[in-house]
Amino acid sequence: MNTPRPHRCLLTAALLLTTTCPHLRAASPALSISDSPTPNAFPLVTATQTADIHIDPHDAKVVQIAANLLAADIERVTGKKPAVTNAPNNDTPTLLAGTLGSNPEIDALVASHQLDVASIKDKWEAYEIALLPNHAGPPTLVIAGSDRRATAFGLLSLSQSIGVSPWYWWADVTPQKKSALYLSLPAPLTDAPAVKYRGIFINDEDWGLYPWAAKTFDPQFKNIGPKTYEKVFELMLRLRLNYLWPAMHACSTEFGSVPENAALANDYAIAAGASHCEPMLYNNVKWNEKTKGPWNYATNSAAIHAAWEDSAKSRGNYEAVWTLGIRGIHDAAMEAPKDTKTRINILSQVITDQRQLLNQYVTKNYGPISQCFVPYKEVQPIYDAGLQVPPDVTLVWADDNFGYIRRLSNPDERKRPGGSGVYFHLSYYGQPHSYTWINTTPPALLWEELHKAWDNDARTLWVLNVGDIKPAEIGISDFADLAWKANTLGPDSQPRFLSNFADKTFGKKSVQPIMIFFFDFYRLGTIRKPEEMDRDWAASFDDAAADALERDYQRLLEESDAAAATIPADARDAYTEMIGFPAHILADTGLLFMADRKHNKDEVARLHADLEAQVANYNDNLAGGKWKYIMPGLETGKDLTKWSSQVRWPWGEKPDGKTPSPAPGRSWRPAFSADYMSSTQNAAWTPVPYLGHSGRALALLPATLDSHWELNDPHAPSLEFNFMAKDPSPAPDALISFLPTFRLYPGTKLRVAIALDNQPPTPYEIPGSSGTEDERGPIRSNAVQSNSVQLKIPLTNLPPGQHTLKISAIDPGPVIDQLSLP
Repeated sequence: MNTPRPHRCLLTAALLLTTTCPHLRAASPALSISDSPTPNAFPLVTATQTADIHIDPHDAKVVQIAANLLAADIERVTGKKPAVTNAPNNDTPTLLAGTLGSNPEIDALVASHQLDVASIKDKWEAYEIALLPNHAGPPTLVIAGSDRRATAFGLLSLSQSIGVSPWYWWADVTPQKKSALYLSLPAPLTDAPAVKYRGIFINDEDWGLYPWAAKTFDPQFKNIGPKTYEKVFELMLRLRLNYLWPAMHACSTEFGSVPENAALANDYAIAAGASHCEPMLYNNVKWNEKTKGPWNYATNSAAIHAAWEDSAKSRGNYEAVWTLGIRGIHDAAMEAPKDTKTRINILSQVITDQRQLLNQYVTKNYGPISQCFVPYKEVQPIYDAGLQVPPDVTLVWADDNFGYIRRLSNPDERKRPGGSGVYFHLSYYGQPHSYTWINTTPPALLWEELHKAWDNDARTLWVLNVGDIKPAEIGISDFADLAWKANTLGPDSQPRFLSNFADKTFGKKSVQPIMIFFFDFYRLGTIRKPEEMDRDWAASFDDAAADALERDYQRLLEESDAAAATIPADARDAYTEMIGFPAHILADTGLLFMADRKHNKDEVARLHADLEAQVANYNDNLAGGKWKYIMPGLETGKDLTKWSSQVRWPWGEKPDGKTPSPAPGRSWRPAFSADYMSSTQNAAWTPVPYLGHSGRALALLPATLDSHWELNDPHAPSLEFNFMAKDPSPAPDALISFLPTFRLYPGTKLRVAIALDNQPPTPYEIPGSSGTEDERGPIRSNAVQSNSVQLKIPLTNLPPGQHTLKISAIDPGPVIDQLSLP
């Protein structure tokens, strides 16, 4: 596909786009930090003193942990470390932090009307930061939390405010030094999350996290254990995440088999969870069928039930979200008779038995027992066929493993008290081909799909497959931000997020060159992830398109170098880890395939050597060798054509493989360049910066049940594209490129109406959107690897002259990227 590079002015427009949405909540007053005194500012650190951080010894352990983390962060910035005390010092400014009902001093302030906590009381993870006015004695700043996590989040929000990144350890982000810290807050600041449970899934850890932990970080444990998890939990607190699916591959020691793991999670107030194939927090990856029988509830329920009972007993005193249901061993399909009716009956019995165990053994100290059901892969058709899940259980809808949510709740499911959520991938080990090396998923795609989930009431639990955590730092941060602020963020939020991330991580001088880089990085990563590149893909371009793509990859390296030149010396490791290394992997791999296409063996060898050097530098040199073994090498298997190989280098192609001829060259026009756009008061085709091959694909917003129009509705949001047909007759069809999104839920469709000139409109269903085909089928396989699916519109016998192609909305959810017109 010949994808034109967007003009630089379009990038500028994308960066400056401001969109307001009427349903978004108002922002809370900002907390500002200065290194010089300002009127009524709280003196956290001055030239002569440092404020105390005062907590109650009977408050939750996580409050103490967060207070000590904040004290260490203040020392990182100023060289001065506050005392964390359990008794107030009447001669020193005090930062008083605590949980309502667990801190008598804060409760007394509330009772005496010196502190108004009406906006956070009885809310989930809500915190308030306030300066006490007219307070007798030294200045006092109060951080009050509605619950234990809220207090910790409030404390660590100060860490970010003073310039300490959540990634100070995991990505070696060095904070800027300051001599003093004065906190100004014109009015009390309150904050709370939009999504209740916000978590990450450490998965496919064989590639990097496991060998790094076993050989570098924790050689005594020789695995991913408590020392590693404590660093994970700290990162999660700093990102305001509260829920974990731990590492679960066969190489890893099972999380639940090490009591200290769950105890640490409880100390850090992280709600334990487990993936779709780990019911009852039990990882069956090492289930011994020779001694325990098959993992088949139809034939071996007693043994399986006993394992679940042990898990409920050992984990029942901690906060958790209990995964219900059953699949096969280690992500395999469910072991049971294949007919759907029998499977429904078995799953129904499984869920009944599991809930009895929960009621018998699990504490209610954290409220009603949280439970979720994840209809992933073969389980979704069973659910759709009529499986009844208890209404208080959260339904967690999965994406297609490549970032497109398969389905959301129908109107009846939205009435369930347990609500629903989303399981989303930034990394995937599976067919049609794995992508576990770097993260090229655009933040804009996270927003497009997750805002759709939010707008369609999937608001209870979001979990993100993050692979080895590194190098997915930017994607994880974006996900955490989205989950916290889902009800405040519009389509402009992603350039804002990226700009803010660049500013806080690398400084203002680096923002513009990094933003230019980000635009092309995510656009080129959308065209093809490096892990998905192969000879067939490279051969699909005509010569002009391949040459243009080659120039784009080379330009990406130049943009990365230009950004790197602005980076302070103490931030270079962080830059390499999060930007420089991914830039080289994407660009060098793309250039390698373009060189192979030209049979330039010397250039292929040079690029392969550069990739090897990039990996070696990451493992051996960054942060003094801290990350050795975290980044896998280039050769991951003998048969590089298999879905399980990390990459598909051209020399791994099978000798008898047939390379297709390139498609005839076509020119492509970005959809946002429509000659005319219509909208309604509540819906419009809206450009989303950084989305799609064009870098600014048009999403029909909002993507809700109300966004539906009849075929001939003259008020439906529409796009019109003018084109000139030449004589002789041009190509006999038009192509419209969509992102491969799905219809909202089974029984609905994803359609647009197409009309040529004044002809009546014709409805077209977007290929692959019905949900009946998985990612291995012929349509979805190409769609998920190319992030594009094409709709062909016949234009036979088109007379020469001016014509107009009109695209009108019918169903919610389509995203139009590009068009190819005669």
